[in-house]
Amino acid sequence: MLTISHGDTKASIAPERGALVAGLTVAGREVLFLDRASFDDPTKNVRGGIPILFPYAGKLENGTFLAAGTKMGQHGFGRNKRWTPTEQTADALTVRLTPDDETRAVYPYEFVAEQTATVLPRGLQVDLLVGNLGTKPMPVSPGWHPYYCVPGAQKGAVTGDVPGFTPDKIGNDREFDFGLPAPANGRARFQVPGLGALCIRFSPEMRHMQFWSLPGKDFICLEPFFGPNNTVNTDRRLDLAPGAYRNFSMRIQIEPAG
Repeated sequence: MLTISHGDTKASIAPERGALVAGLTVAGREVLFLDRASFDDPTKNVRGGIPILFPYAGKLENGTFLAAGTKMGQHGFGRNKRWTPTEQTADALTVRLTPDDETRAVYPYEFVAEQTATVLPRGLQVDLLVGNLGTKPMPVSPGWHPYYCVPGAQKGAVTGDVPGFTPDKIGNDREFDFGLPAPANGRARFQVPGLGALCIRFSPEMRHMQFWSLPGKDFICLEPFFGPNNTVNTDRRLDLAPGAYRNFSMRIQIEPAG
């Protein structure tokens, strides 16, 4: 676990666990939920923090990546790989993922992916730079999967300004998992019990937001995606040209009370 900080804001990143942002504290308050048991078990997907979803976010129809005719699971492989730290300062960390035999077997592209986490006053920004080092167009549709702390019994009190995000769709009595078009200006604001005003900014290319939680669990996931499930298999995906790079970003900040 590597730590970066700025003033009273601190973040912890685990490069070997999929470049996971495992913790974020603002003025001593933990912003992110983390299920430590799943984090400590390398055979499981980590439930918590901010997993990175690469090369795509969401589920594939029939589990098939059409461009290569291969099978891949939900959210791709980025969150399950070891990323290599390449640069660290007091308030920022960059980690890198490159292909190996395992990735080439399901995603036959020569890529480089770099995630930089930067601590900000009262928050964090993550930037994902993706490059196509090969000779053919490379389909991508990435995203992030932040787990925000909220007492389970108060999930129904979370409000937000994303059109269609209404109280009847969330709660603690059932699993909910639904998506909505992301605001075109790349900004969303939520009131989260225990955290206060949570502001999320993301690249305008992130055109979809997914909302998920489980009954009895103290988290809510507010997830900026490039597109909904199966986007990477449709013409809504991004086909990154050979030699091209594209940066995606997400910024989360807690507004001060009052």
